[in-house]
Amino acid sequence: MIRRTILFDNQCGFALGENSRAPNPFVTWQFNEQDGHRDYFWGHYMNEPDKAERDLLNRAGDYQRRYHVQEVEQAPDKETYLYYSTQRPIDIGTYPNSYFNRPVHMDLYFARQQVTGEAFQAWGAITYAHPLTEREMQDYELRPSRNNLDIRRQMDAQAQVVGKWEDAHRVPDQKRLTWFYPDFGSYVVKEYITPDQLAVRVRSIERQEAARAHKEAKRQPPIAEQLKAAQREAQEHRAPDGPKKKAPDRGDR
Repeated sequence: MIRRTILFDNQCGFALGENSRAPNPFVTWQFNEQDGHRDYFWGHYMNEPDKAERDLLNRAGDYQRRYHVQEVEQAPDKETYLYYSTQRPIDIGTYPNSYFNRPVHMDLYFARQQVTGEAFQAWGAITYAHPLTEREMQDYELRPSRNNLDIRRQMDAQAQVVGKWEDAHRVPDQKRLTWFYPDFGSYVVKEYITPDQLAVRVRSIERQEAARAHKEAKRQPPIAEQLKAAQREAQEHRAPDGPKKKAPDRGDR
């Protein structure tokens, strides 16, 4: 995960990344940017976040002095990411506290309570400036809010799959999870549908499609029989052999 970037006006820059499962979890890269795509190279790997932070600043400063470039102002990410503690009250050691992604706000509940718009209960909520990794959510048993940017994008993609399936199977309106939004030309999840309900429907569709594909594959004859049939068909469509030419009588020579 990219934790911080420094971009210059020549479309080059440096980035600091973190991978908690790597032997050296922190790295700084140089990158080139073109058409919104970045190519990363020359990685410096290390174990401590403060060293990675210093290395990032040193590399960027050295590059700026050498090539006389200016840093580009980048708009801060105004999105925040909310996660719910579903298994225990929020306390020290019960939530991720990464060097580069510390909590910016906490809501502690007096008791475990139902979360509005979700299909689970929680002891509290924690807000981060950046999304947590799947590993962090699993390790601390946190559930993301449906309003998080990454969850919204995931639900939008799932809605297209479910909506097309519902249309193809003529699902009644009262049983649909989605509806078609003609202004955008896409499907939208109904307001009261939770991410869990949508995910369950997607998995059901995937199982049905897999079963149908397996059933169709079983109907086809084995490859050996298909080859024999192809050979027979080729022989049937082959032009008939022409009359054989009479060989000359060599006895007259």
